[in-house]
Amino acid sequence: MPKLFAFITLTFHASLCFCQANTDLLIDKITEYLDDKHIPGAMISVVTSDSILFVGGLGFADIDKKEKVTDEHLFRQGSVSKSLAALGILKLLQEQQKYSLDSPIKDIDANIPFTNKWVTETPVTVAHLLEHTSGFDDFHLHAIYNKKDTIPPSMFEMVAVHKNSLTSRWKPGVRKSYSNPNYIVVGHLLERLSGRAYHAYLYDDILLPIGMKSSGFYFKEPKNQKMTQGYRYNGQTHLPISFTSITGGPAGELCANAEDMAAFLQFMLNRKTKNGDSLPFSKEIFERIENAETTIVAEKGLPFGYGLGNYSVWKNGYLFHGHGGGIDGFSSRYVYSRVADIGVAVAINREGNATAIVNEILNLLLGIQNEALSDRVTQKIPNEISTRYSGFYEFKSPRNELFSFTDKMLAGLILDFDENKLVTKSILGKVRDTLYYAGDNKFYKNYEGVPSCMLFETEEGNAGFWINENYTEKESRAKRLIIFFGVLVSFLVCLSFLIYGFIWLIVRLFSKTKKPILNHLILFGASTCLVLIFVGFGLTMANISSADKINFGSALLYLSSWGLVIFAIASIYRCFKLQGNKGFKFYYILTSIALLILSVYLWNNGFIGLKLWSY
Repeated sequence: MPKLFAFITLTFHASLCFCQANTDLLIDKITEYLDDKHIPGAMISVVTSDSILFVGGLGFADIDKKEKVTDEHLFRQGSVSKSLAALGILKLLQEQQKYSLDSPIKDIDANIPFTNKWVTETPVTVAHLLEHTSGFDDFHLHAIYNKKDTIPPSMFEMVAVHKNSLTSRWKPGVRKSYSNPNYIVVGHLLERLSGRAYHAYLYDDILLPIGMKSSGFYFKEPKNQKMTQGYRYNGQTHLPISFTSITGGPAGELCANAEDMAAFLQFMLNRKTKNGDSLPFSKEIFERIENAETTIVAEKGLPFGYGLGNYSVWKNGYLFHGHGGGIDGFSSRYVYSRVADIGVAVAINREGNATAIVNEILNLLLGIQNEALSDRVTQKIPNEISTRYSGFYEFKSPRNELFSFTDKMLAGLILDFDENKLVTKSILGKVRDTLYYAGDNKFYKNYEGVPSCMLFETEEGNAGFWINENYTEKESRAKRLIIFFGVLVSFLVCLSFLIYGFIWLIVRLFSKTKKPILNHLILFGASTCLVLIFVGFGLTMANISSADKINFGSALLYLSSWGLVIFAIASIYRCFKLQGNKGFKFYYILTSIALLILSVYLWNNGFIGLKLWSY
């Protein structure tokens, strides 16, 4: 196994002195992490603007074959793909000059099947797609995998598969909500403008000029390359995961190796290829790539965030940019900083967290930052800001609409102000973070040297708070707690009747005196349906690759959700016909009300009659 950084001698770059790396310590740390997390292997690239510090890997590309990771082994990169796709559409826009980032996508192709009720006032633009500010939903379960095609379908066909996601849930250009279908539409625009298949265009016009000659957007597993085997760890052993095609195109199909990722990192650091070719990208374009412009806070002066396929992130005392990715059996992450003059890319062949390895490398090279920057200027928070913005804030930019109900439970933040600090707390009052005022409604997070959080006024005049790319609005904490505890208590009451009803039915079965059974059966049936809804959902989520077809789990969810409603209505009706024991009457009415509450809650969140196979 090659020793990581064995030949590294780091010199001065941008007034930063890199000392000789402690190679053995770094290898020990990474190896320990791989062993601890049961990760078979890792691809690693570390560069500066003019030096390749390391290109290679640790561990195994294939466990059964005992095949070790080399700089030539391809790893599935997942959403790192988006960074290259963004370069592709930018290149076409620059060269053709017929359209721009601000062009409405319907001007490029009026046949794209999307819905935006704000189309006259605020049409969805190319920039909205690239910055995830279109308001589109993320992958729907039935549309993630493609098991029927043997060759890549056209991007318009992929767009059609994702049409259920392509609805602006709020006014475009306000909130950021990560959505893979955004980049599937970008892929269609690539094909529309170039007249070529997206994967061919991106390879010839982006990957090859950068120097990523072995990389590609692979719909099927490449047979003429060294492809790494992906795994899932079940707690005891590594389960190999097949290379399953996704309906993702440029949103997630990139495969790359350590050598090619090193070339890409240097391209982003130098803003030109090794041959000195900048492609058609100027300094201003690269700065646009690295900064957000279409969110409500970006328009108010907070560029930190998600640019064009490119995140901002503060690490080890420096502003970095990059992207991460995850796909079946793989996790990836790349970051680079022009100020620190360093770029790191890591991919692992197990579902997990490649970022932790990136952090270990940066800690060695740049040192661990454990205190705020001495030159960071903080200010006292004005009283009018404390008064206006104190309170509870609800998250309002869910990535997956199907799971948005989680944001309506115990999610959310309480904002408490203290001189130059803003303390964020959970809805139950637990301290989450401490932010420091930078002025102009902006805040530094932790040890950041640039502000990444911001208070703002919505167009409707409500107070808003931007943190961790999340859009929040001021809401009633009491209302949120009432809803949460109302749902929780209702669920517990129904579960209690499920247990009680089961015992009562068993006792009645062996009892000589046969008491009336209808009331018990109604509530027992309703409580059973409630549990089966979650069982059906869980079974479907455990096997997402088959979610595009009716299966036991999705059918169970669909039928039991309607069963819950029917039984709940029947139980309310029976409340007016109850006779006999007052204690049971009270318990029956309480359970019936609980069932009604849960039915309404699940209905409002789209779970009643949910057809996951076509969602």
